[in-house]
Amino acid sequence: MLLTRVRIENFRSFAVCDVRLGPLTILAGPNAAGKSNFLDTLRFVRDALHTSAGQALERRGGLEDALHRSPAGTQADSFRIRLDLTVPAPGPDRAPEALNASYLLEVGADPEADGMPAIRREELSFPGRPALSALPECDQQARSDDWPDDLFLSKVPHRQRDAYSVARSLRSMRFYELHTPVLRDIDQTRSRRGDVVLGERGEHLARVLSLLARHRPWAKDTIDGYVSTMIENAAGLDGKELEEADLAYVVGRFQKDGSQNDIDRRSLSGGTLRLAGVLAALFQSAALDGAIPFIGIERPEISLHPPVMGALYDALVGAAHYTQVLVTTQSADLLDSPAADPDHLLVVRSDGHRSTIGPIDETGRRLLADGVLTLPELLRSGEMRPATGAAR
Repeated sequence: MLLTRVRIENFRSFAVCDVRLGPLTILAGPNAAGKSNFLDTLRFVRDALHTSAGQALERRGGLEDALHRSPAGTQADSFRIRLDLTVPAPGPDRAPEALNASYLLEVGADPEADGMPAIRREELSFPGRPALSALPECDQQARSDDWPDDLFLSKVPHRQRDAYSVARSLRSMRFYELHTPVLRDIDQTRSRRGDVVLGERGEHLARVLSLLARHRPWAKDTIDGYVSTMIENAAGLDGKELEEADLAYVVGRFQKDGSQNDIDRRSLSGGTLRLAGVLAALFQSAALDGAIPFIGIERPEISLHPPVMGALYDALVGAAHYTQVLVTTQSADLLDSPAADPDHLLVVRSDGHRSTIGPIDETGRRLLADGVLTLPELLRSGEMRPATGAAR
């Protein structure tokens, strides 16, 4: 498990947020409640480490769009994100151990640079050590005038092994918002040796499936098993690679009249392709071996038939044994599974001005415990609410 606690101040719809995450976390709530904003908080940290805080904000409409506004219309002048996390301890002699850390990032406008975004505070600390031993708390004056929005964590050298392990883990997080045309398209990127990582819109699906079939057949069988359970008459999906043309594409296998037939990628439904993309994201080699320590997926249930969504929950639970999983959903049908656990859920609600997030409140838990409502019924009825005093 990578992220254990997330605290947010003044980022988008969240004025204050303080929640704990488990190996599997389901962000449940109605449309426009703030689920995607929470996920994007984590994505922002990843993106800023790959580029800079300024470039990460540009993709989100700029600093002004990222800052929280109060119900009175007052805008905050900075936002703050603190992540508590657990990463593998670096070095072969410490391989079985885990390293606990806390990373703080505060971003605001630089009044001396026409309001351009700048890092106001950045701190990496490890429990039991002096607060300044890993990455000093840094204010704007400590930074280069030319690069006021670069993160120090993104530049730590390999010799700072613990800090580098934190940076590498956060940079390796993946966030999936799958697009059917991308999943359906022919992959004409050059093939390469080693693991292939599924693109965040679904790029390289065919190559990921092909690689699993060759090197992790049990994982490919797992994917095909879920596909056959959830898609009528389906036997599985394969990635076909044409080495002479250096391209790859997806082919479906379906049962008809007692025999198995291949279905061209252009004839596969959007739901079938999206399901394959979700499962490939969860069970790709890089997730199974720890190279991807965290996977976030926006609404994995889209385009699936409600009666089969409970099986998708089983897949989420299975994948969470290998990598930390966080998904957003507004579907009660996804929770219709024996594997669904109230402790997996964080409920997100909005009053139109700010988002509230937290575990299921006491009233909801009592309704569940007394058998008055099931977990899907609680969400469907609108009575699933975050606990009193939950983060806002």
